Amino acid sequence: MKGYEILEKTLDALKLDPVFGNPGTTEIPMLRGIRNYYLTLHDSIALGMADGYAQYNNTASIVNLHTLPGLGNAMSFLNTAKWNRSPVVITAGQQDTRHIVFDPLLSGDLLNTVSGLVKYSYEIKNPSDIPTAFRRAKAIAMTPPMGPVFISVPMDMMDYTAENLYFNDVRTNVSSYDPEAVLEIAERINKAKHPALVFGYEIDVYNAYAEAEAFADRLGVEVYSEPLASRGTFNTASEHYAGDLLPASTLMNLKFVNNDLIVFIGGDITFYPYLPSLPFPGKDVIFIGTDISHKTGDGYTMNPKLFLSEAVKLIKKKGDYKRSTDYLYANRVARQRLSMGVDYVLFKAKKLFSDYTIVDEAISASENVRSTFGYGYRKYYTAKSGQLGWATAAALGIGMNNKKTLVIIGDGAFMYTVQGLWTAKHYNIPVKFLVLNNSGYNILKSFSKSYYPDMEKKDYFQLNLDIESVAKGFGVETRTADENLSDLEWLRDGDVPKVLVVNTEKTVEKLFL
Repeated sequence: MKGYEILEKTLDALKLDPVFGNPGTTEIPMLRGIRNYYLTLHDSIALGMADGYAQYNNTASIVNLHTLPGLGNAMSFLNTAKWNRSPVVITAGQQDTRHIVFDPLLSGDLLNTVSGLVKYSYEIKNPSDIPTAFRRAKAIAMTPPMGPVFISVPMDMMDYTAENLYFNDVRTNVSSYDPEAVLEIAERINKAKHPALVFGYEIDVYNAYAEAEAFADRLGVEVYSEPLASRGTFNTASEHYAGDLLPASTLMNLKFVNNDLIVFIGGDITFYPYLPSLPFPGKDVIFIGTDISHKTGDGYTMNPKLFLSEAVKLIKKKGDYKRSTDYLYANRVARQRLSMGVDYVLFKAKKLFSDYTIVDEAISASENVRSTFGYGYRKYYTAKSGQLGWATAAALGIGMNNKKTLVIIGDGAFMYTVQGLWTAKHYNIPVKFLVLNNSGYNILKSFSKSYYPDMEKKDYFQLNLDIESVAKGFGVETRTADENLSDLEWLRDGDVPKVLVVNTEKTVEKLFL
């Protein structure tokens, strides 16, 4: 059996299908047995699609990049897959080993290139390596905390032969919890005077929303979302929900002034920008989950869903917190109608898209997106790394299995991977795009406004893009919204990809301290 046939049989056994990619000459030998290939017009989009597909389906996915140049093109997406804990098996072709000694074109040290960003990497040395290497790769990618892995495939390995091979799938066990630790944590919660809860992205990974809400109801204290969560964390309609934590240490500390115990479940802390305050001085802090960084506090590694279902039986009521109603929200929405402010646009969009999965890259308006649409199981995704261009690609991977997928994205971010529209059109992936066009990089303007005011009005932060013409160039139905936003109904209608551009207010909000 030749190498490419072994690869085909291996991917079938491991259920690594479809393959997302942008191949070059070094990948042609390995693609001869691949039946289900989704082409993107840039390597980065392929990795982003695989990321979205893996997260939404809670399974490993596979992507095929074009040796060192393609891998280089996709590095920011690889970094995001790492931050998002996405189990993506990344492959790339390597030059024929029989002349690697001469440093031929399209060769390079692929393993060192991905070093630090993947959980496992290997270059095939013999066609008999293929089943074992890919089986290990999938198992390691799916083992919590999940993340990307990499396999380099030299061209000539696809035509060498091997026999007596073993093909099978892998399973990973995430059903562990520690009964003694559960008792210990419950005792610490019961002894606390005023605990607070922080839920993280693993609530979505393990679909622990019901358990999280039951736990919060039982305890009766403030519930927050971890800062910059990559996906949903808690039922935001709950009366106990107090909002998202911001990623600045000082702001987090202010939230917890009256708390003596802070319990993170299925999440962790993320910081940006730098502030001199250390996190949670004088507080008792606990982290529970399968992805704990041990940056501070005490860590207990266990499945958060199982922890919640057991610990809820042991904890006592510690408060009667109920979120106060934001009576000013309706006023903000009404005042922004004429100026086409973000709150008004999102308010109108939620009326039609409340049942959609939101993929968020409206960087300067992300907080508004999160608070307007809220969280729910497989209902919200974003790039935890802070890169631009991820949402368009990831939404294509999500949209393959979810016809109700809406990308909310800024005009600058939209242009990073706009060629993803070709893939949406070619494969008829019915993703809808709501482009918030404020004609500039407002997140950079806002940061400058807070820390470097002389930079805010630099000409390279100002954009004037004809997004509608660009999108139409890829054959995708596109409109620019009128002042009544009636085109939102057009955007929702039909199972085809569409783009709606909304020219929003250009005011630069102060989003940083």
